[in-house]
Amino acid sequence: MLNLFCGFTIPKPQIPKWWTWAYYLCPTSWVLNGMLSSQYGDIDKEISAFGKAKTVSAFLDDYFGFDHDFLGVVGIVLIIFPILFASLFAYFIGELNFQRR
Repeated sequence: MLNLFCGFTIPKPQIPKWWTWAYYLCPTSWVLNGMLSSQYGDIDKEISAFGKAKTVSAFLDDYFGFDHDFLGVVGIVLIIFPILFASLFAYFIGELNFQRR
């Protein structure tokens, strides 16, 4: 639930094409993709969004760019993020030494 309050998130289809690399580097976008597409991505119930009748899964795909079939990749990326950050931390804590004598 804390990811919902992480800050201002712009959906991927509304980001200019030259800034999508930053979207893919942000762990918050992957967590929201995983949460929303796993919970609502397979629901075919009709809803009214922005004056149009769509299914819930079609709304997630059109507005947010979240596809339920992409859920495996999202899971793999969410496993890689902490491993990458922990590896970078371990490497730099051993290599960088700011003590002066």
